[in-house]
Amino acid sequence: MTGLESILAQITGDAAQEAEKLLAQGREEAAASLDAAKAEAEKKAQEILDQGEARALAIRERAASAAQLKQRNRMLAFKQQLIEEALSAGLSSLEEAPAEDYFTALLGLAARYAQPGPAEMRLSARDLKRLPADFPARLKEAAPQADIAISQKPWETGGGFLLVTGDIDINCTFQAIFEELREPLRDAVGRLLFAEG
Repeated sequence: MTGLESILAQITGDAAQEAEKLLAQGREEAAASLDAAKAEAEKKAQEILDQGEARALAIRERAASAAQLKQRNRMLAFKQQLIEEALSAGLSSLEEAPAEDYFTALLGLAARYAQPGPAEMRLSARDLKRLPADFPARLKEAAPQADIAISQKPWETGGGFLLVTGDIDINCTFQAIFEELREPLRDAVGRLLFAEG
């Protein structure tokens, strides 16, 4: 081998070594880049998974809250229905009470609503037929401030009466009284029906 060939062989050998070294370094850098990319991809995947779990938890919490609200609303509607049924039953019970109790209730209403001076009490045809004989006297005792005459002309009230004083008509029907006292009655019935303990 000549000197030139030896130099060329040396250069070729050095170039091959350098190329192998550069190739190995490239492989290492590619592996490091691949590992970094894998780590970054895993980190991003975990972030996406964590966000998905957080969203799923929020959706479950909202659904549970909505279900609880719906249940509370149904229970409230049921309670309101029971209260209305109890009020309706109370009104019917009053309207269908035995004559003695019924007319005692009318005396209480007359005492409460009668104004001083002359007045006329208008009853239903049913009440005029079953009016106790002593009712006018008891009416004078119950409402001494008023001079209440019982009209013989029937007025359909359902239950209770209409008290006419001059130009003023005072509706003393049980229905009107229940409407006037609806909120306090609803509260009282609610406390009775749904008392805790």
